[in-house]
Amino acid sequence: MEKPQSKNYEILPVTGSFPILFDSISNEYYLSNNQGLTKYNHLGNVIISDDLAKEKYTSVFDFVNFIPYVFAEKGVYDFSGKKLVYTEFSQILNSKNEIKDSDFKILFEKYYKDAEMAVYDTNRNFDYLAENYPMYFKIKNNWILLFSQKGDYRFTHSGSNDAENDTIGQIDFLNFPAKFAGKRLIVLKNQKNGIYSTKQIGEKIDDDYLKMYSTQLLKEQKFNYQSSNSIELLSRKKDEYYFTGSYFDLPEWFSPSFINTAYYQVTYNNENLFFKEKAIKYFKDSKCKNDLYLYELPKHLRTKSKVAFLDYAINIGGYRNDSTDIVEPIIKNGGLYILKPKN
Repeated sequence: MEKPQSKNYEILPVTGSFPILFDSISNEYYLSNNQGLTKYNHLGNVIISDDLAKEKYTSVFDFVNFIPYVFAEKGVYDFSGKKLVYTEFSQILNSKNEIKDSDFKILFEKYYKDAEMAVYDTNRNFDYLAENYPMYFKIKNNWILLFSQKGDYRFTHSGSNDAENDTIGQIDFLNFPAKFAGKRLIVLKNQKNGIYSTKQIGEKIDDDYLKMYSTQLLKEQKFNYQSSNSIELLSRKKDEYYFTGSYFDLPEWFSPSFINTAYYQVTYNNENLFFKEKAIKYFKDSKCKNDLYLYELPKHLRTKSKVAFLDYAINIGGYRNDSTDIVEPIIKNGGLYILKPKN
């Protein structure tokens, strides 16, 4: 995608991927970046970007808690300030199920009471044989990692009937909800399709998904995301066959699918940005498939920022390059873009 621009805006590729999250207090955006995060300010300029490639694993693998912290094997990366700050855990407890139940109850309740922040995690890459979950407590600027008791499934994400409803973006423990100390981030939304800017691997979290799984809740459901901004397909032309089928493939043999060059108009804050990209016209569909989504803040927060995100999510596979052994996509410009004011 060439750099589309209007008088005051431009569209550029981003460093990062879903989820896209927003801090409504400091007016900053966070995107997943491999094992770390990338942070943009309200004008769409990068403040911090670190992929934490040196880490064995981090909480961004699932990123179930919408907060600007990344929990790693031995400490915590805090992305919430002007600079990235790393703090080692002052204590790591119960990783081998060494604490008795009665002692654990006393310890956990004390930590929870004293903690400014209490965050619960999935078991991701930890020792599965231990059957425990990480629990992080921030007490007087110290971070403590306490592993839960073996086989304790009173977490909302663990699917136990004993747990309360699962709030997407926050894991809770029965009767002891997470404490985020005002650091909870919110998701953006593509209003046209009802899709939220949560992690986009596998099933997308949209309004239909939340209706289907009534036990899952997203706080942003109550927000108004109505918008006059839009992406419009202006015209298209056939480029090449995408799939013609064989003699025995009907009706594809008579009505093949084509790769098209499509011409688009993005309308944002009463300005128009134009670009061309690939799209697919399947024989069975009346409309052209382009998989372009515009993600915006809820209406009550839009005065805080002049930024939106555009996801070009089309993927029709690729071809393996014999010299590099890398699969090169047929459509090369797929990915996430930022719509921001010109510098």
